[in-house]
Amino acid sequence: MFTLESVWRPAAPVARVWSVLADPRFTWPDWWPGLTAAATRPVVGPDGLAAAGTWADLRVRSPLGYSLRFRLDLRRTTAPSDGEPGRALLDVSGDLAGSAEVTVRAAGLPTGSTSGPSTGETSTEVQLLWQVSPVPAWFRATSRIAPGPLAWAHGRVMRAGEQGLAARLGS
Repeated sequence: MFTLESVWRPAAPVARVWSVLADPRFTWPDWWPGLTAAATRPVVGPDGLAAAGTWADLRVRSPLGYSLRFRLDLRRTTAPSDGEPGRALLDVSGDLAGSAEVTVRAAGLPTGSTSGPSTGETSTEVQLLWQVSPVPAWFRATSRIAPGPLAWAHGRVMRAGEQGLAARLGS
């Protein structure tokens, strides 16, 4: 099992960042280079954003030349409000198996903080935490003998996502 954490700091208010990340049409491939969606199923909550049951079948192209196919199933989501961070919990299946958590909070607030405004911030922190295991035999073997290049590739893919989100937000 790998635990992979990335932190993005887009220069946009929490509510704006959350609205892009929680779009029920799962528009991440529109702004994340190297990420494509084969199929999606939106479930729209009462707030007009993604709700539990939303899923997306995705393919991510690695800078090392391989592609991974996986599915994200939104298990639970809580929008940011009254200083509380927004959280999305996802199940991951396919070439990766495990879970992912996306947390969106005002930048500068400590992890787990419940104080601070939920709107009007000019900077946001997005924490992406993956706890996944590789499924294909070739990927499991490679992760044991060459974890460094795989970590480098993951970092590059995540930086592309961060830059794509910043561009989408106009920051």
